[in-house]
Amino acid sequence: MSLLPCPPSLADGEDDDRSGNHSPPAPPLSINPPAITSSSSRIPPGPVKLTARTCLYEMCAQGHWNRPVFDCCNEEGPSNHRSFTYKVSIEIKEGSNSNLVVECIGKPKFSKKSAADSAAEGVLWYLVHLGYPKKPNRFKKLR
Repeated sequence: MSLLPCPPSLADGEDDDRSGNHSPPAPPLSINPPAITSSSSRIPPGPVKLTARTCLYEMCAQGHWNRPVFDCCNEEGPSNHRSFTYKVSIEIKEGSNSNLVVECIGKPKFSKKSAADSAAEGVLWYLVHLGYPKKPNRFKKLR
């Protein structure tokens, strides 16, 4: 048994008088979907890939810390096969006068972005094992 292609009249959504199916045709699909108007939903268009750098930047913003600083600390190899090693450091303010500085050196990678992500993964791993992000105390006493 072989499958035959759909006749052009049926492919366009028109009724076939021979089948007895007289339902109204489905509305055409919209090329541009309606925009979401809710300000609380942040759905960017297209696929999104969260990188370790993005997660680290967001964690620093949520904790009201300084932005992470990425430094290329090593470049090795010939120009056509160069590897990069990045170091990232962040400063976490835990109180009025106590600061914690976290630094991590990532694995050597063949692209700068991958090397920076490797360093950010190390810092994220360390912060998670320290118990960050800490939930804010919503029931502080007001004086």
